[in-house]
Amino acid sequence: MQELLRELELPTLLVTHDFEDAASLADKVGVMVEGQLRQLTSTQELVSRPADGFVASFTGANLLSGTARVGANGLTEIVLAGGEIVYSADQAEGPVEVVVYPWEVAVGHHHQPDSAQNVIRGEVRSLVQVSNRVRVRIGPLTAEVTAASVEKLGLEVGSQAVASFKATGTRLVVGRHAA
Repeated sequence: MQELLRELELPTLLVTHDFEDAASLADKVGVMVEGQLRQLTSTQELVSRPADGFVASFTGANLLSGTARVGANGLTEIVLAGGEIVYSADQAEGPVEVVVYPWEVAVGHHHQPDSAQNVIRGEVRSLVQVSNRVRVRIGPLTAEVTAASVEKLGLEVGSQAVASFKATGTRLVVGRHAA
């Protein structure tokens, strides 16, 4: 369909509730909620700079609500609703949504000393196979890993695991997630 749309060179409006469809077919994507345009831009821009929590959620991101304050070393420290503390390279203060994409999250049994400062420990809540990947839900986060990684780590629903991600792998959007 993408080839046909490009060949015709006609302005075309497609309506979908699926970000992957929108990303594969459109040059620009508009995200509308209750008749209001939240953001109109390229798919790359939607992912790298979502206007708000709803846009980030539409693109497949994890959203973690918390309160941000200035931290050490130029980072922003965010105290999450569950009490965990995470860090972002983005600057903000007050109520925020921490945006983390599943492909930015590493999974293991223990946090290995590396540059990933953000660590969330929790129960594996679900394992969902999607093509050649598996979406692993650990506490409030969903990570995307290979099936081989799930097998190698022996991950099972109900087992304990660690999800980690870098401060540079986060985006902060001000305010709360709105429908």
